[in-house]
Amino acid sequence: MNDQFKQSDQGAHAILQPRAEQNAKILLALWMDHGRIPALDFPTERFPTEPLAILAERITDALARGRRGWPEIFEDTADKAVTQCDEALREHEAKHGETNVAELRQHLGDFHNVKARQLAAWKFQDALERGEDTAEIVAELAALNAETLDSGSLLARAYAVAYDPDDTPPPDEACMSIGDVAVAARGNLTALQGKSKVGKSAVVSAILGAAQRGQYAVKGDTLRFEWEGLAEGAIIHLDTEQSRADWHGLVTRSITRAGMPSVSDRLVSLPLVMFARSERLMILEGALAKEADRHGRIDAVIIDGIADLCKSPNDETESLELVSRIHALAQKYECPIFAILHENPGSDQGKTRGHLGSELNRKAFANLRIDKDTETSISTIFGTDMRKRDLPKEQGFCFAWDDEAGMHLFQGRAAGLKAAQREEKAVSDARKTWVEIYENASQRENTAFPALSPKEAAEIEMEISGKENLTKTDTMKKRMQKAESLGVLRKSGLLAWTLTAAGTAGK
Repeated sequence: MNDQFKQSDQGAHAILQPRAEQNAKILLALWMDHGRIPALDFPTERFPTEPLAILAERITDALARGRRGWPEIFEDTADKAVTQCDEALREHEAKHGETNVAELRQHLGDFHNVKARQLAAWKFQDALERGEDTAEIVAELAALNAETLDSGSLLARAYAVAYDPDDTPPPDEACMSIGDVAVAARGNLTALQGKSKVGKSAVVSAILGAAQRGQYAVKGDTLRFEWEGLAEGAIIHLDTEQSRADWHGLVTRSITRAGMPSVSDRLVSLPLVMFARSERLMILEGALAKEADRHGRIDAVIIDGIADLCKSPNDETESLELVSRIHALAQKYECPIFAILHENPGSDQGKTRGHLGSELNRKAFANLRIDKDTETSISTIFGTDMRKRDLPKEQGFCFAWDDEAGMHLFQGRAAGLKAAQREEKAVSDARKTWVEIYENASQRENTAFPALSPKEAAEIEMEISGKENLTKTDTMKKRMQKAESLGVLRKSGLLAWTLTAAGTAGK
């Protein structure tokens, strides 16, 4: 039997004959190395009451004593210890309204599994040294391992997703795009960032609208966000920043953007401003579990803004843990999670707030940014550090406020808008030049819209500017033809042009 015990995986398989290979490997990792099983990290400060802290210290001390020093009382009262902790947790929950009891209870369950396995492994080691029959203890170990798998212990859950060459996971399922660029995939995070008042709320309402609309062919303006694939699961929206009135208006606009007659029954939107930061993540976890049970799956989660789920976005430990937990939820529920956060006010490089923003940018499937041109009040959605492909700002999607619609509307792609802006400036500059020339001519000829030849226009220009040299006729002719193409001048004869009145078509 000793020889069997010392032979890595093959020995474990012989001992645990009725168990599957995966279970045997998990168990082997737990009780090899002479039965010394690592204790779980069980810090007493995680327990909110003195009785729980004392009990946690007793448990930690018992494990620290090792194989020869553990108190026999724990062999018989492991279940009792868990029961006592569970009762204390329920009492604390009733008195103080704590919402982290489920997490602590899970921790106790994990401890119980580790404790029971450790005790059984020590028994097994002692029986081997004394040459006693180990069949009963091996059966106990196998049963404990099965119980561990059923209870979802940490190591079991990790081994359950170990690499298997015959089990290839499906590729990430892209489920939302803007134009032809994928910006969200199931099981992944999408970061949406921008400075204050650049239009983040408009984009949030557009994402909500696209998710609600799904594949329906209806009119609306989702700023070119489109949902991909099936649209059957729940849509969860958490708002931690706006007043109830602003939040309600945002969700209402998302319905208008979707082009739907009413709000989707798949949407659950919760204003969480009145809840403590420590409660918001718990609410998200509860809402995910509830809606996944009700709808069968989660389609999308939007957290507006994620920084309000932690005490400080500048705390590295807290930020890493929050992003890790959010990412784990995306994986667990196979849904995209959109996280909205602010950029630092003084940064022009898109630097987000603290360690939270940096970690989120690193983990995100897509990093979308919103920037607003202060002169034109046009905002642009673009993306850098994207997992699939970047969306450069000059190719971004633009939107601006429309008074008649009462919301932001899509204005076009950035490249097209820039070209239009360049043409608008060219028209403005040309009109300014030619209005002065034609006003001077109208005073001479006593007519509102005189027709000028290139030579006449050149003479008037020289007089206005005070230049000594006359512009060549061919050069002036080309300038007048250019002004005609811009709609500023209109042909009025073989070699004559007249000024087009502002606000009329010149072509």
